[in-house]
Amino acid sequence: MHAGLPKYIAVNLKDIETAGFQDGDEVSLETLKEKASAKEKLEAASCSLTVLPGRKKWVKPSVAKNLARAEEYFAKKRAASSSDPTSA
Repeated sequence: MHAGLPKYIAVNLKDIETAGFQDGDEVSLETLKEKASAKEKLEAASCSLTVLPGRKKWVKPSVAKNLARAEEYFAKKRAASSSDPTSA
């Protein structure tokens, strides 16, 4: 239902303020990550970090089986097309 809607990311204005942007600087997710990276700041303060993996979406076993079969099928097709010199 939400396929056509853009995805938004909430950003705290305090993060933009503390990142040190100057007047006229472009504020984007990439530049904010570059300037306000918490990981580097914590590592510089001799803190240890552990990145936890995200949660995997649960799927029915039958669906997982079909997804695995489809991935195997397309992997074989990619391998066949990359080794076939006449396909280029």
